[in-house]
Amino acid sequence: MAKQQVSLGAPILILFLSGCANWALQDRCEKTNWFEYSQGVAFKGNYLEEDGFVKACKGIDSISATQVDLGFKLGREKMCQYDEIFNRAKEGTPVFFKFCDGLDMNRMKQLYQQGLVSYCTGEKGYSFGKDGKIYQNLCNPQQEKAFLPGYYKGRKEYLISYMNLLRGQVEEFKKLEGNYALTETRVHMEYATLPANATQCRFETVFNSATQKNENRTVCEEAPYIRARRSVLWSQLDSVRGELREVRAKWKDAEMKIAQAQMDYNAVP
Repeated sequence: MAKQQVSLGAPILILFLSGCANWALQDRCEKTNWFEYSQGVAFKGNYLEEDGFVKACKGIDSISATQVDLGFKLGREKMCQYDEIFNRAKEGTPVFFKFCDGLDMNRMKQLYQQGLVSYCTGEKGYSFGKDGKIYQNLCNPQQEKAFLPGYYKGRKEYLISYMNLLRGQVEEFKKLEGNYALTETRVHMEYATLPANATQCRFETVFNSATQKNENRTVCEEAPYIRARRSVLWSQLDSVRGELREVRAKWKDAEMKIAQAQMDYNAVP
């Protein structure tokens, strides 16, 4: 009999977690400004069919098709301008030329190459890397001779600064975790030491249906001040444990980001 109960637990847990995930997705879909979101998708040069979030919300019928269509069209119009294509090249942003099928392909490519002349320099490479941006292999081999040394230098400086920032956050998380842990211990100790037999008794007159008579009885229950204090302490425990879970999750996330940043730093030539 016990084995049956254990075997049923996993499917129930999976269904529960799946339900929570679907609720969270639906909530996010319903709160999204689809006009702005789809405009952003188009402005990045992507099709709606390529966007995972759009597909997920369509799958649960939680999307405004009209707003998505209007926003996408506007975003595409903004991106598919000759000036925008030139500026994207100057900023090191890729352009998907087939996305702008209403423009002249040769002119787009010519303008993009002209913009890359401003981008593919040592000075631009340094500032690009220092800002934490990722190089998309847009410069030709000759241009990279000037661009990459500056980019690598800026990239390393960015990663060092980023890791230092994260290490500072970790120290703050450690302090917070320690304070919350002390608070949890203190509150739990008080909760555990509340007297279990602190009762108050009173006489009450109750009707006995069996004898059809009123009877005097002694009614005893936990003292109201103990019950109230227990409730307050339980609420405090619940709150501080939530804070502990949150700060520990942030601490772990920061540690993982530091590890990834260190790997990225080691990979820079």
